[in-house]
Order: sequence, then structure tokens, then C-alpha cells
Amino acid sequence: MLYLIYASEEAAIERADEEGKEIGYSYWVNGVGTRWHTYPVETADGTWALDVTDYDLDDSEKASTVDYYTPLPDED
Repeated sequence: MLYLIYASEEAAIERADEEGKEIGYSYWVNGVGTRWHTYPVETADGTWALDVTDYDLDDSEKASTVDYYTPLPDED
């Protein structure tokens, strides 16, 4: 899997929104239904990882991808 790491949840959601619009998900066409292909996950260091494995990335984004992140610990 490929991830982009963002400093804030909002920035990661903005990128997820961009992809959802480009795909033409129902939320963006009809105002209801699927909005995102993937949703960001908070990481152990307080950043946000967005799974962009199936996204249409530009060259800058491709150069910034990572193949892992450290998730938050389970709260069990």
C-alpha cells in the first residue's frame, strides 16, 4: 500500500475529497452517498496517513508516498 502523510486531518480529507470528486462519487454528484475512496487514519506521531494506493497521483505526490506508517496503539 502507498500512503501520503499529512500534518492535519483536514488536509488529508481535502485530498480525499479531491479524489472523490475526480472519480465522480455519488456525494459529489447527488449530495448523498459515497464521498471518499479512502479516509485518513491518525498515526502514532499525530499526523494523518491517507491510503493513496489507487489514487491518481501527480509527480510530487508520487515522490512523497511512503509504504508504511505507525498506527495509534490499540486501546485494549
